[in-house]
Amino acid sequence: MIENFLQYGQWIILILSIMSLYLVSSVKHETRLNGYILTGVSRFSGAAIFILVDLFAFVIANLIQTYIAFLGYYKNKKAGEKLDNGS
Repeated sequence: MIENFLQYGQWIILILSIMSLYLVSSVKHETRLNGYILTGVSRFSGAAIFILVDLFAFVIANLIQTYIAFLGYYKNKKAGEKLDNGS
């Protein structure tokens, strides 16, 4: 049971990661912001799966990537709000 979850969960995370890369590469601000959120979610999901199989180096890498993804989201959202306000 857990082996099936890990096997298929990794494929789902791979698909989410590819989708997030596609969104982040967009020139549209809102699409790029959605990409940052999806990147954070997929990286955090990756960390959760790796916790289950005791691969702590991957957990650390996924948590760092989660932090970077959400930091990029908030910085871009703040920059977009400044542009929208005309500042």
